Amino acid sequence: MQVSELFPTCKDRECPKYKRHTHLLPHQEELLNSGAKYIYLQGGYGAAKTLPACALGVLLSLTIPGNRGVVVRDSYPKLHDSTQRVFMETLARGGIKWRGRENRDGWYHRIILPHNKSEIFFREARNLGRFIGPEYGWFLIDEAFEVQKEVFKKLQGRLRLSAAEGYHRGILLSNPPHHNHWLHEVFGEEPREWEMSVDVGDRMELVKFKYMKVSTRANPHNPPGYLADLLTGLTQAEIARLVEGDYGYVPDGPPVYTTFEHHRHVGIPEIRPHVPLVRSWDFGFRHPAVTFHQFWRCQKTNIHWTHLADFEGRMIEAVPLCEKVIEFTDAAYPGFDKMMIEDVGDVAGAKVSDTGPGPILVLAQPPHNLNFLYKKCEVEPGLRMIRDFLRLPQCPCGESRFLIHRRCRYSIEGYQGGYHLKREVAGKPSKDDPMKDGFYDDYMDASRYAAEHYLRFELIDPKLMEALEKTDPRRMYGGKNRDPWQRAMQKMMQHRGA
Repeated sequence: MQVSELFPTCKDRECPKYKRHTHLLPHQEELLNSGAKYIYLQGGYGAAKTLPACALGVLLSLTIPGNRGVVVRDSYPKLHDSTQRVFMETLARGGIKWRGRENRDGWYHRIILPHNKSEIFFREARNLGRFIGPEYGWFLIDEAFEVQKEVFKKLQGRLRLSAAEGYHRGILLSNPPHHNHWLHEVFGEEPREWEMSVDVGDRMELVKFKYMKVSTRANPHNPPGYLADLLTGLTQAEIARLVEGDYGYVPDGPPVYTTFEHHRHVGIPEIRPHVPLVRSWDFGFRHPAVTFHQFWRCQKTNIHWTHLADFEGRMIEAVPLCEKVIEFTDAAYPGFDKMMIEDVGDVAGAKVSDTGPGPILVLAQPPHNLNFLYKKCEVEPGLRMIRDFLRLPQCPCGESRFLIHRRCRYSIEGYQGGYHLKREVAGKPSKDDPMKDGFYDDYMDASRYAAEHYLRFELIDPKLMEALEKTDPRRMYGGKNRDPWQRAMQKMMQHRGA
């Protein structure tokens, strides 16, 4: 059977695509014609992802005698109600006869094509034992963001059916997951096609991967009004993920920063060459983050906070991370010499443990010689302070009190809800306790450290603030033993009015 038999050619001679597979959308045709061993199609709601994947599974089963494939989803109810239903409709579309086996819950969990003995299994990802035994020629994971990476790796290990040699296929479909998901780790940020060279012992083998992305807008067969209904009430971040098919945060609890407003707080902030550039560090090996900021006072004497850039690290120690950050700083901000760059962090980075000195102490040594400002940054007071600062109205000078550069995608998503509180338990409201997801919380922690160093006295009584400015910090805080935050405040005050 050919693709044209599953998707009849256009009979409208006025159609510009006459005699083509016009019932296939471009991204569907691209998936079916791909020679990649592993194909990942990510798209918005209603983007017509499932049909071409099922069609490819049908064609692989029809054209290769004795082939064996498996269709997987998180649970049986989801599998039966969506993916399996589309698969059976695809068989019916081609008039393909089949026999059902393993009839449970009103559905066949295994079907056989009698003319060539090919088999197709339908399994839920929650029960690995049901599908890791057989060898397969192809597999399809629908809504892969719902399943663990282990499922994908197990199926990779079973993709070795000799009857399908040279035509093994692993197909993955998904609505966009968050950036810290294993799909992002395996397939990357942007659509592409690439080959990976794998050492198998006596030789090198090439494995071909393909990542595709499709928008809801690419499917003209959605019912009238579908897109308009879908767009209604969505935020910009939700549109990017649910409609355009981009990676993004998946709401899983109340946002930490409910006072963040995209239209007020996102833009292109000016870089002020006479104001210190602040690098705020959140250390860690798996996903360290460094955020870049400036704090400055306008002619109205109000303090302003601009968030200029994010730097992401993955699986990297403090020293090589530092080298990359310095390289990035030199390239992005060439006008700032070392005296105009301040590094801040949490006091935990300056502690000595059984494994040795913390990263702040390590980076203070040659050849990097970073002079960190650090203090104990309490979570809840820091969150309240940032919420209050975001709530401030636009300054009379015409500038926003807080402005984050629109290119800081991950931090923006964090402010919008990627950084969220833990979900309610047994109907009880969640405490002011952010979820540690290992991604958004790293960017948000780094920004909070900067805010705690430079904003702490901004939201208290103005008279007390004025008194502070007139006071000698050395006399007030005991010379060299004073709070490091006070040293940062003193330096900032020197640039008042910049």
